[in-house]
This record gives sequence, structure tokens and C-alpha cells, in this order.
Amino acid sequence: MDTAIIHQFPKVDLHCHLDGSVSLATLEKFAEKEGQDPSQVIQAVAPEKCEDLAEYLKSFDFILSLLQTKENLTEAAYDVVRQAAEDGVCYIEIRFAPLLHQQKGLTVPEIISSVCEGIEKGMTTYQVESNVLICGMRHHSQKDNQQLFQEVSQLNQARIVGFDFAGDEKQVSNQKIAESIQFANQTGYQLTIHSGECGCYHNVLEGIRLGATRIGHGVAIRQDKAAMAFCRETKTLLEMCPTSNLQTNAISSWEEYPLRLFMEEGILCCINTDNRTVSNTNLTQEYQLLATHCQLTYEEMKQLNINGITGSFAVDSVKEKVLDKINRHI
Repeated sequence: MDTAIIHQFPKVDLHCHLDGSVSLATLEKFAEKEGQDPSQVIQAVAPEKCEDLAEYLKSFDFILSLLQTKENLTEAAYDVVRQAAEDGVCYIEIRFAPLLHQQKGLTVPEIISSVCEGIEKGMTTYQVESNVLICGMRHHSQKDNQQLFQEVSQLNQARIVGFDFAGDEKQVSNQKIAESIQFANQTGYQLTIHSGECGCYHNVLEGIRLGATRIGHGVAIRQDKAAMAFCRETKTLLEMCPTSNLQTNAISSWEEYPLRLFMEEGILCCINTDNRTVSNTNLTQEYQLLATHCQLTYEEMKQLNINGITGSFAVDSVKEKVLDKINRHI
């Protein structure tokens, strides 16, 4: 596959974290403004091979220290939309956890308003369809997450289209946060959950049973035929993030990456960046790697993006617009 053709193709990125995707140049600017050493932003890029997810997540500590003001949050959101546009992305869902941005006293409405302002500005400048997912963190209390979801629901912010749960699933399983997941599902917002990133395929099954229509990562189901069958039968979309999965050792090598297995099993998949800066990647690069290591074809790339927009949390009119763009290529 030719990199230029991949780049020009109208792509869909459903799994992109705001904090993990702010460019190094923007982080340097924030560091200078906050009186920190700009050279330290290199901490934002995780090692190419981490011991596990916990080591990978350490890269966020420095980034989050710079995302505690309304101005920085707005600029960060704009920056991610800009990067998506430059990457040939035509639809993106940007997710973030508001409770991680309160170190300087910002309220949840202030945080969300600031991020949405940046996204709206980015959409106007770059014509990239963009929406927001709100993350509850596994290590936060069920009370705090439920209060967050309740507060978000009352905002009626048009850009917010769904909820997610993120964090270290080895430490906090879906069963342990079942009450919060069910609460989120009852708000009327659509639901995706990080699951099956740490060899815990049972978390994927539990997440689907609790109401998730999409699963972030989900690669652990490769270990179990029944789990793969359940995902296929429920038409659950897996938000796969190849580079990130190899970095965190969710998958040990490209030879074991299960994309082709999943496609052969009839499991719905789409390809995503996860964290553009922490993983030093973009969506064009992800597809190029899949072409190299998984023999992905142009037609399969097209289908993966159709899966993405069809399973997105966008309104039907946006889905139709993006599908039209995709179908006019290749």
C-alpha cells in the first residue's frame, strides 16, 4: 500500500485520547507558559516497548500537569483536531476524563466547555467532523464517576455523544465498576469501554453485557473462541489500536496481532491511534504498519473505515456524509 494513498483516504478515528495526543510543540509551549522546562516534554512519549500498561500510563503524568487551565484545554483540543486534519481524518471522536483536569480548581462544566470550544474552532478551521466522549476512570470511586456522568448529562452539550471507562483493568475490572457502567448506560448516552487490553477477555464479555456497543482495544478475545463468537453475534465494534497494543505488551509481536484473525472470524473492527503523541503515531502510519505486517489491502482499509463510521456515535446525517466520502475513494 502506498503511504500517499493511505494519507489521502478519508479516515475515521474513534479512539483518540485528548491528553495523549497533544503535539510536542504545543506541550512545549504549555511548559514554558507554566514555568516548566520545555525539554521535559519528551516524557510524554512512551518507550517503544513498555513492560505493561501501567508503565505506558506513566507518560501521562507530565502531560496532565499542563492541562489544568481553560486556555490550555481549548488549545489542546484544537491542536488534536488540526493533527487529525493533517492526517487525512474526516471524522474523529476525542475522549478525555474531566476529573483529571481539576488540579487548579476547574469545575467539570468549565473543563468540558473549554475542550468543546477548541474542538468547535478546529472543526470550523479544518472541516473535520468531531465529537467528544467523556471518560470515567477506573481508579476513581463509583460515587465520583456517577456524579460526573450526572453532571455531564445535565449540560446538554451537543458535542458529547458517549461515555467511556478507562484506566488499568488489571487493577479494577468491569465487574468492580458494574454499578457505574450501568449508571452511565442509563443516561441515554452511547457507551464504549476499555476492555481486553490486558489479557482479560472476560472483561470484554462483561462490558458488552453491561451495555457497551463498542470495546476499546478488545484484543484479548483472540484467546477464546467463545469470546470471539460472542463479539461477532452481538455485532460489537472493536476499537483496535495496533501501535499502542504492541507498546503496552497487550500483544507481544506483530506476528501475533489478531486483526486478520478477527476479520476472518467476522468480528467488526476499526483502526485507531489511541494516543498520537504518547505512541508517536498517526492513523496513516497505523494503516501502513498493518499493510506491512498483516497484508492489509486497500479494500480492507476501506471496510475498516466503513465499520468505524457505522459504529460511531455520530448522528445519522454525519454518518451519511462521511460514508459518502469513503465510498467515493478507492
